[in-house]
Amino acid sequence: MSKKHSGNEGQASRFAENGRNCWQTAHASRLAYLVDAAAYFRAFKAAALRAQHSILIIGWDVNSRTLLEYPDEADPDVPNELGPLLDHLASRRDGPHIRVLNWDSPLFYAIDREWVPQARFDWFTHSRLCFALDDQHPFGASHHQKIVVIDDSVAFIGGIDLTVGRLDDTEHRPEDPRRRTPDGTAYEPFHDVQVAVEGPAAKALGDVARDRWTRATGQRLKSVESARDCWPEYLDPDLADVEVALARTYPAWKGRPKVREIQALFLDSIGRAKESIYIENQYFSSTRVAHAILERLEQSDCPEIIAIVPQEPVGWLEQTAMGVKQRCLLARLRDADRNGRFRVYVPVVGEAGDVAVKVHAKVMVVDGRFVNIGSANLNNRSMGLDSECNLAIEGEPGSATATSIATFRNRLLAEHLGVPAGDVEKEIEVRGSIIETIERLRSSGRSLVPFPDVPPDSIDTALAESDILDPAAPAEPERVAHYLAGDKAGQMTFRGAMVRLAGIIAVLLGLAALWRWGPISAFADTGSLEAWGEVVRGEWTATGAVLAAYVVGGLAMFPITILIAATGLLYGPVAGLLVAGAGSLLSAVIGYGTGVILGRNALRRLSGGRLDRVSRRLARRGLLSMTIIRLLPLAPFTLINFTAGASRIRLRDFVFGTVLGMAPGIVAITLFSGQVGEVVRAPDVLNIGILAGLLLIIAAAATWSWRHFVHIQAEPDDAKT
Repeated sequence: MSKKHSGNEGQASRFAENGRNCWQTAHASRLAYLVDAAAYFRAFKAAALRAQHSILIIGWDVNSRTLLEYPDEADPDVPNELGPLLDHLASRRDGPHIRVLNWDSPLFYAIDREWVPQARFDWFTHSRLCFALDDQHPFGASHHQKIVVIDDSVAFIGGIDLTVGRLDDTEHRPEDPRRRTPDGTAYEPFHDVQVAVEGPAAKALGDVARDRWTRATGQRLKSVESARDCWPEYLDPDLADVEVALARTYPAWKGRPKVREIQALFLDSIGRAKESIYIENQYFSSTRVAHAILERLEQSDCPEIIAIVPQEPVGWLEQTAMGVKQRCLLARLRDADRNGRFRVYVPVVGEAGDVAVKVHAKVMVVDGRFVNIGSANLNNRSMGLDSECNLAIEGEPGSATATSIATFRNRLLAEHLGVPAGDVEKEIEVRGSIIETIERLRSSGRSLVPFPDVPPDSIDTALAESDILDPAAPAEPERVAHYLAGDKAGQMTFRGAMVRLAGIIAVLLGLAALWRWGPISAFADTGSLEAWGEVVRGEWTATGAVLAAYVVGGLAMFPITILIAATGLLYGPVAGLLVAGAGSLLSAVIGYGTGVILGRNALRRLSGGRLDRVSRRLARRGLLSMTIIRLLPLAPFTLINFTAGASRIRLRDFVFGTVLGMAPGIVAITLFSGQVGEVVRAPDVLNIGILAGLLLIIAAAATWSWRHFVHIQAEPDDAKT
């Protein structure tokens, strides 16, 4: 820890203005910067063990199996996993009431999260431990705050969730055997920052957390008073008696106005910087922030701007939502940097510097005297869509607070460069430049390396402009469809959708009638067709031929809907569902492979530019975009398959997105067409009644889906530039 400073200079922050770029300022009797999760988890555990009344945990992802200390460093008499520790604390006589609020994430996050966390936290723990899921958000939004409050006395805020895959120390050893998930999977070096505060600032963060709990559960919590000192005994503060500012992001939702204090604070600090802006962030895809930096780069008094980011976003959603936009914005800023004032680096470790550190921190230090730390990424979502909370501190030039902030920044740089913090401080004093200091101290091993300069192509640029998965405000799903499919999708009305559905049903019923009573019956009576159907259903070779028909039809651009309906008629509702699902998926994968073989350039020539339009609809690589475009059939089945392969969307995302997106349609078509076949074969009251019931269910489901998703209050997106 750095030397403790007193921050009581009696000077109000020139950045923080209540009601505009911060919610309120509050006094912190003690404050400590906790760099990397090993430091944070240890401090959290120590403070939690001292709790008397309340522990309130608010997170984007909270996992009961999170290790809080390395096993060889943990006290064997105290549980070292989060869930058992909280249960241990709640089970003590007069133990604290513990509440855990976790974002209720959509299905496509499930593979990266703990299954049935409520069972682990609620069902198998003490009654004083309560777990809840937060689903009170507009469509597409998430709860992203990472706050822990203990007895309203000590609080933690920053970028670190109490979840797996985070525990790492400042050494970031490339092959640390301790860096494992509960199932034994190794994960990459992980860098992040949290802040511990004590006193009124902790109570203010408690108010933020209680408000979030009330929004999610409807239950109002009271603040608490504790006579016990909950600050970890071993933890030396970096600052004492300092004022901190709290800023938030909330979207407009259910009558509550939007709150964009964090965005205003970022923009103000960028606009007023004089010497340097040091950034550590998981993403760099905020349109407004990039525009503010672009404006500074065009000015003669532009400060040095240094950004530390991960080598590439990790995970399908990150790559889809932010990766493309980040590449485009960084390329644009590099082009505008004519005076060498802008640099972007990636931290690496290992003897050859070949292992990238995952940067998950959300830190900005301006002029070495203003620091902004919290949960907000530099992306559009954090500026207006997701719920966020940041903490900021400012010191006057030459003050103890400013010295502490500069020391913290130098400490971060020293960690990345693999040198003592004193070397960084000395070089900055001599050279007067952070960029020159970095270039002077860079090495071939653990160090900072320039972010890869890969110019975006035309498709990437178009995708980046859409902001489809990184929106700055709540949006109606029909706006998503508009971006995916172009202007025509946005014109689809409820009446039009129902007319289309009714038309499909009418065609199927008409074909059935022709089969039963029309001229077709003269050539193929129901008895012979039924006998042929029995042969097909009973022979695996015949089913193989049906699956082959899906593949051939998919490559020949034959409408997949007709094949699915025919399968339902031939096999019946249940077997037809399985065969149609298998055939559709097989055809999709073969089409994907064809796209991989052809490649983007060849397919672009063959499609005459249509590939670019479909690529924009796919919104780059990702499960969510695949699911949406399958669920809303906005482009031909075959063209989607080819384009996905040519664009190198990950096969896992393509397959899962195809399954999730096509499942509702396949179920509806096969059940309905299969029942039509049953009516043709046996037109009795029961079969006709089942068919009518299916019609009502399909119509009701379509009506509910449309009404449920379309009637969401959209907020004007004023974050666009």
